Amino acid sequence: MKLLLKTFLAPFFIAVAILTSCKDSPKRNTSSVNSTDSMDSPNYVTVSSTGMNFEMVDDIPYGWTTFKYENNSLDPHFFILEKMPDSLGIEAFKQELIPPFLAAFKHFDQGNVEAGMQAFQNIPEWFQRVELGGGVGLTSGQTSSESTVYLSPGTYVMECYVRMPDGMAHTFMGMLKELRVQNTPNNLEPPKADLPITISSERGIQFVDSLKAGSYTFSVDFEDQKKYEHMLGHDVNLVKLENDSLVTTLGQWLNTANIKAFRTPAPKGVSFLGGVEDLPEKSKGFFKVQLDPGQYLLISEIPNCIERKMYTGFKVY
Repeated sequence: MKLLLKTFLAPFFIAVAILTSCKDSPKRNTSSVNSTDSMDSPNYVTVSSTGMNFEMVDDIPYGWTTFKYENNSLDPHFFILEKMPDSLGIEAFKQELIPPFLAAFKHFDQGNVEAGMQAFQNIPEWFQRVELGGGVGLTSGQTSSESTVYLSPGTYVMECYVRMPDGMAHTFMGMLKELRVQNTPNNLEPPKADLPITISSERGIQFVDSLKAGSYTFSVDFEDQKKYEHMLGHDVNLVKLENDSLVTTLGQWLNTANIKAFRTPAPKGVSFLGGVEDLPEKSKGFFKVQLDPGQYLLISEIPNCIERKMYTGFKVY
């Protein structure tokens, strides 16, 4: 998990073991990506959600891996990949991490910070050794997105910790999945990027201010990485806006250090089209998207992202 929890001083990505089956949603009518020639590759992984779930394969070889995320539900989702230490997996998540985090969430939601912090005393030592492996950025309901990251061998847990209207993270509702990356290489090369995006804690997000409509593959270069008040690092999410006045509202909604933020429904007038979740310093990820004319925003899910200049707008004509 991004392993640092995004709920008040700690996010709720630790998941609950209850992987719930979800009802079918209406047929998807929008998509942010096109099909690609790599769909026959063992490391072109389709991940789908019909509600609070992830449906996908269990095992893949290691190397550059493309995830096509089909969000067939009505809510925005994303997934972060968290590499577990010491051959641990989803069972350790359920048995050792969920109880203290669930207890802390309930205390924080009631405004009892001291009791919430005390609950964290029961977090296992190995929690701090979880490695972040990127993932697919926020993706609106009835939309698909596509991202590529490099995965080394090991066991990963993926989750979505967008919050329900009552503040419960989607993780607790079943958006939790184990992925085993085998010690066999896929020998794939990284995608070729059309344009670069750079992100750093010092310079913010750097990108062009306009481009023509069309299909693009963007690289995301993490020049550095750091922990912010929500105990997590920075990422890049692509958003289409109905108008520029929504920037401040979106920034407030993304502030997961605020236990009242990051709850569905998302602000009206914004469409999430994917991106790349947290990666370590000097790492690179990619995402592919079909851009129609309009106003867009690249923004990071960190506290006070607007004040920190961790966003940049661009126009597609």
